[in-house]
Amino acid sequence: MKRTTLAVAALLLLSGTARAEVPVDDCARPDKTPLLAEGCAVLDRFIETFNARDPQGWAATLNFPHVRLAGGEVQVWSTPDDYAKSNDVAQFAKTGWRYTKWDWRHLAQQGDDKLHFVLQFTRYGDGDRKIASYESLYILTRQNGHWGVQARSSYAGITQPGNAY
Repeated sequence: MKRTTLAVAALLLLSGTARAEVPVDDCARPDKTPLLAEGCAVLDRFIETFNARDPQGWAATLNFPHVRLAGGEVQVWSTPDDYAKSNDVAQFAKTGWRYTKWDWRHLAQQGDDKLHFVLQFTRYGDGDRKIASYESLYILTRQNGHWGVQARSSYAGITQPGNAY
């Protein structure tokens, strides 16, 4: 079976809202390949800087132009500064959000310079109260030796025009 066919099948399987079992978190595997380990490290930094409310650090985990599909919109940021300026995560905290965690991350496709992760994250509020969980597709690329999230598509919506959360 071709990799494209496998990826489409994985996306179709993971796109349902009800599942008999939770996908295995590839990033929790002890036997990660170097490429998988690099991708997981990027995703770890992505969520850590987001939770730290560090827009510059968060932008540093991305590659540009950066694309996000959510809430019926396609958003594109050309530079890290553009991204950081439009994503004051402290503003997001005013909605009741406190932190986000990966539930699972599955490497659906891989190449030397591009990784496709199908994943799920959950947003939490005060007292570890679960706000919502969202399945997503994150595409990581290597540009000039830097691995970063280049594009993502989620069902999380957009809380304010122009932001990425």
